[in-house]
Amino acid sequence: MHLGIWSLWMLLAYLGSAAPVKSLVLDTLTFKERTARGTWIVKHFSPQCKHCRSFQPKWEQVLASNSLDVNFGEVNCLENEALCDSHKVTSWPTVVVFQDGQQQPHALVGDETIEALQNFISLTTRKFTENSVILNSQNYTKYAHRGVWLVKHYSPFCPHCRRMAPHWKRLADELAGKFAEEGIWFGEVNCIENGKLCEDNLVDGYPTVNLFVDGRFIEEMLIKYEYPVMKEYMLKLPQRVRSGELAAKKDEPMVANDNRDWDDMANDAVDVAKPTTSNAAVEAPSRSSNAIVEAVSKPSPAPANTQAPPAEPEEQYNEDGQVVVLTKENFAEKTATGPWFVKFYAPWCPHCQHLAPEWERLGAAARGKINIGKVNCEEAGQLCSDQNVQGFPTLKLIWEGQSLVYKGPRELENMHSFAQGMLAQPRVIKEAEQMQQMRHDNDVVFMFHGDANGDAVKRISTNVRKMFMAGQLGIVADAKVAQELAGTSYKKPMLAVFKDGRSTVYRGSLASDDAIREWLYAERFPLLPEFTRENADSLFYDSDFLVLGVLPTDTGRDSLDTSRETVRSAAVEYQKWLDKSAQQPGQGSKVRFAWIDGPKWSAYVERVFQIPQSEWPSVVIVQSSEDQFYTLDVSGRKIEMSKLGIFMAARAAVDGKLKPQSTKSIVVRGAKVIGHMVVAIWGFFFGTLLSTLATLSGIALLAYIVKRTRSSENRNGFNLVKAD
Repeated sequence: MHLGIWSLWMLLAYLGSAAPVKSLVLDTLTFKERTARGTWIVKHFSPQCKHCRSFQPKWEQVLASNSLDVNFGEVNCLENEALCDSHKVTSWPTVVVFQDGQQQPHALVGDETIEALQNFISLTTRKFTENSVILNSQNYTKYAHRGVWLVKHYSPFCPHCRRMAPHWKRLADELAGKFAEEGIWFGEVNCIENGKLCEDNLVDGYPTVNLFVDGRFIEEMLIKYEYPVMKEYMLKLPQRVRSGELAAKKDEPMVANDNRDWDDMANDAVDVAKPTTSNAAVEAPSRSSNAIVEAVSKPSPAPANTQAPPAEPEEQYNEDGQVVVLTKENFAEKTATGPWFVKFYAPWCPHCQHLAPEWERLGAAARGKINIGKVNCEEAGQLCSDQNVQGFPTLKLIWEGQSLVYKGPRELENMHSFAQGMLAQPRVIKEAEQMQQMRHDNDVVFMFHGDANGDAVKRISTNVRKMFMAGQLGIVADAKVAQELAGTSYKKPMLAVFKDGRSTVYRGSLASDDAIREWLYAERFPLLPEFTRENADSLFYDSDFLVLGVLPTDTGRDSLDTSRETVRSAAVEYQKWLDKSAQQPGQGSKVRFAWIDGPKWSAYVERVFQIPQSEWPSVVIVQSSEDQFYTLDVSGRKIEMSKLGIFMAARAAVDGKLKPQSTKSIVVRGAKVIGHMVVAIWGFFFGTLLSTLATLSGIALLAYIVKRTRSSENRNGFNLVKAD
């Protein structure tokens, strides 16, 4: 056994000493003949260019580690100026791709990093050497962020996937070349190896083929996965692309911030935050960008009888009005002080490039108020991973160790209003009308009555600030004002919440941060919020059961209000029942109610919950921790859209009396189990009984591959030698 391992080690050492692949020097006389066949990666350079000299060791290092069946070449543009001009090379170094003598629309310009060069080579050659590109969680965003992609999501254990595989391969082999000219690519994801990626893409069964345009989900291929049927669908894609149909098609909202970008979504009404004061920039979006910067950077005067001066002078941040470059070395130190609004991006990402000028203007607009930063995730990959960045660009508000992801429109006034709203300070309330104005501007408002300089108010202020809700806290010092707002039956100090037309007083200890934070967290939503991209994660994962009213918003305002009030009345009834029960806080299952805009989320509702539009308004009860939901009551009929019907269904779901449906298909749930069994069996046999045989077989196989590879290289002239 030891002899076998030693032999394998020596063989690998021998292989490592083999001469690495090098690039061939090309010139005007030899270029056309040499690049007439195969895929060529060609570097254009000047020996006098300092960027080229800096790039050279990276080029050589990547070539030395390359194992793809492609050719590498380089052209000295000082000696072959006309050739470089014909390749439209305007700066050095520039790396260009040629396929069978034809220049491809792919180029890498400048002294890029080794990682950027490796990614460029991998992407461009995959499209030529593999008709269906292998995608995974590491390369998905980089490959599929541009162009039209048909992506197959599958499991190697799924029999339906195995039956589909030859049909998919036949189509990819037949159409990939033609489709590439139209900017359409085939891709596939192994969901057993990349479960989170498939989950984020709402894959609820295998196989699933989704259509993406520039990284945005467009539609699922809901047809039979057979060659003639799929071919008919695919042959229509080029015309759909040319007509602009796919570019104009609006995708459904997503629950998670995944590898898809949201930048191109229409700026529909999104409740990202309600600013505490009016803002001139929001009222006049048609003005020039410079005018907007001026408007939002000037503090708006407080409306009369609306906001008193803050108890403490505001600290000044971002005094220069500049965007700060944050790196893995300075990130922790910089963000430890003051509020930060940070953009995590990649230089190659088109959405990031589009956002860049707006982000720079945001730096000027937020002068004196908020620090604005940016992180290049190509250079600080581990930092971005630690910050849970899953797509580009990701915008995060960071303050005192807490963070909040911004998912709204990527325009200056929207981003600025969001940050201002989230970072607003508590208000000192001197008149009852001021609190009434706060309640008008916010669905949920908190009030504290007590010593304005005591420990309790400091503790409450710190906690609401960490939850980005400080702008929803009013501090009342005057006992008469507090009595007018909360009634006579209270004791000083008092913390209360106003929402849904009623007030609730906090009964816990004002000396306990944990108790205060738990109460604030539980009360931060109104009784019936709208389910949006911004609060989806919180609603799902902060409840054991989420009762969702799926409401048609396109049937008239009166109909929507009636349906919404029905769900709300059920929520009120459930709260009354909970208050009368003997349960103490923290006991039992947590049930929340919300309503969802049916037309806006139609594809999501129909695919995940199997509720067609013809059945709206409907009710679905989601138990996200178990990946299951309920649409039928105890009698097996559709949950009745009435106060009593919804109330009884919610209680029955908590009691385990309803029949659940899974948000994942049986294939998805069974595949992982089967996969683990296969791995365990394989590990037993090949890890114990056959280890020695496997080692010796590996040595023989490697030796055979070396022999075949060298003979193939000599036969095809693959060894390229760079002239001195």
